[in-house]
Amino acid sequence: MKNFLSFIMILVFAFSFSQSNRFSAYAVKVAPENEEMVVKLIDDYFSNNKYEGVTVSLYAIMFTAADLNFTHELIFSGEAEAMAKLYSPEFGDTSWQLFASKMNSFVDENVFSANGWRFYQSSDDIYPFQMVTVFSSEDNAELRKWRMMVRDMNEKYPRDFRSFATGGISVGGPDSDASAWNVTGYKTYADYLDGWKNNQEFREKNPKFAKEREERSSEIDYSGFEQEKKFMRLLVKQW
Repeated sequence: MKNFLSFIMILVFAFSFSQSNRFSAYAVKVAPENEEMVVKLIDDYFSNNKYEGVTVSLYAIMFTAADLNFTHELIFSGEAEAMAKLYSPEFGDTSWQLFASKMNSFVDENVFSANGWRFYQSSDDIYPFQMVTVFSSEDNAELRKWRMMVRDMNEKYPRDFRSFATGGISVGGPDSDASAWNVTGYKTYADYLDGWKNNQEFREKNPKFAKEREERSSEIDYSGFEQEKKFMRLLVKQW
């Protein structure tokens, strides 16, 4: 088992200021009998140790492929300046080292880590049930066109039955070939199950949306896009 403190500090200074909102993600495998203790340790630490400008989110993994065997994901997100302060030498103080030492006793495996950025998020509201897709693109120009389309269409035709966010992966992640990600969020599991139906109803009620999206989508070459990994997670708590 790798040392948890070393694992979480591996991406120090791996930041680019070209995209202002950054994130670091850490995926771990925890045995069922240790889940309650791990959640308690994380809750106790981050409830008492706030990092200005940084949001900390803990997720439990609901569904994932057999080759992506992790149970929890811890994500730090915020503007670049705040995230850079987070990864300063002061980050590893005594309280953090004690927390990391305790975590080492209950984390079976550090599955992956990732550093990246967010291009767009449709809502600041919390949608706890989230489908995460990571994918690769051979042509950055086509990927940018797609991102611009997604942003414009979501802003022009908002949907309250789900949230959507997209961005890039700078290093690491659940798949070595993936360089981009999407997260579709739902307020309830029932909303997730009704996702396809709600999207169809939305298209029928908004013919201008359907036409505009078809026109803009036809201008994008999707041949270089490939989905690499997909999993579903549930937000446990956010600090």
